[in-house]
Amino acid sequence: MRLIGLFLWIFAAWRWSDWKNWRKYHSTILYMVIFALLYEVLTYNYSLWVYKATLIPTHTLNSLLVTFITFPCLVLLFLSNVPEDVTTKKILHIIFWVILYSIVEYFYHAVGLFKYNHGWNFGCSILFNCIMFPMLLLHHKKPLLAYFLSIPIAIFYLIIFNVPISSMK
Repeated sequence: MRLIGLFLWIFAAWRWSDWKNWRKYHSTILYMVIFALLYEVLTYNYSLWVYKATLIPTHTLNSLLVTFITFPCLVLLFLSNVPEDVTTKKILHIIFWVILYSIVEYFYHAVGLFKYNHGWNFGCSILFNCIMFPMLLLHHKKPLLAYFLSIPIAIFYLIIFNVPISSMK
């Protein structure tokens, strides 16, 4: 099922993204990849969510596939389809992506491919998505501001979910 999902993200990005201008979105793709990898390092022994091993044998391998395939496709799809001028349309675009990405996660959780731990739940994911998509757009427009704001957001999540930084040995 996870592999089908990966291929669907690749197909959607191929079909509906602005591939010829991928360089415009490259730095924001890297921003998302960096923070995904940072999450994996900081929560290595205390994951807030875990991908269930199926054909892909481990959480780590699943996570790397999501980080290096799903996330670049997601960023490319999201950013290359943001409406140019009208703020209301941009807000609706963000809401659409929060709902879509949340539905995908809900499906994975419902079929047992995605498990929550340590107080994280579907509501936390929706809230996170409500932060993530505007941050992707902010990074695309003002990268330094996005990095500046991302650090306290990351620290907030580490504190709220009591991630034991001392477990990173």
